[in-house]
Amino acid sequence: MNRIPLLLLLLALAGCAGWHKPPLPAVGEAERRWRSGLIEHPWQLQGRIGVSGGRDSWHGHLRWEHGQGLDRLVLSGPFGQGGAVVEAGPGWIRLRYPDGRMLESADPNHLLHQVLGVAVPLTALRYWVLGLAAPGPAAVEHDPAGRLRRLRQQGWEVDYLAYGVVTAGALPTKLRLLGPDGVRVKLLIDRWEIDRDRT
Repeated sequence: MNRIPLLLLLLALAGCAGWHKPPLPAVGEAERRWRSGLIEHPWQLQGRIGVSGGRDSWHGHLRWEHGQGLDRLVLSGPFGQGGAVVEAGPGWIRLRYPDGRMLESADPNHLLHQVLGVAVPLTALRYWVLGLAAPGPAAVEHDPAGRLRRLRQQGWEVDYLAYGVVTAGALPTKLRLLGPDGVRVKLLIDRWEIDRDRT
């Protein structure tokens, strides 16, 4: 009996088994401290965002730069060519359109709803993208490794669909948010950059 086809089949199956990504390690105390500390330190993310169910539906690219006291989001897609820039700090928000027009407000949620058709709670979103609940009441579910799998807070439900290894721990790479009135936001994070002092 010719055993070569059987051997080739076994090698092929073994090769297929090698394609599976290994599971992320369980969350330890060091990763918990690292992740919690990120809210106070600079980081950047780049990815894609899709919004549906609000006044308008749109999708585009997102670059978010978080620093101490300032968040800067560059959105391309919903405003045509180029990108709109959102800058926000404690108690203020400013939006610059590609054509140079600018809107400012003391209420970030109101301005985002006015412009994007979705009242995304930006202050809470700073925590949510890191896999953290924002300060205040929240209902949370964790995955077997101890990372956030589902979060309900401020009228929103956030599902964490994937994490990726970033420096000293893992951060979300795929999130689905369901907000009031059926608003849906999908966020795919292609790249995280963490301040080197935090690695």
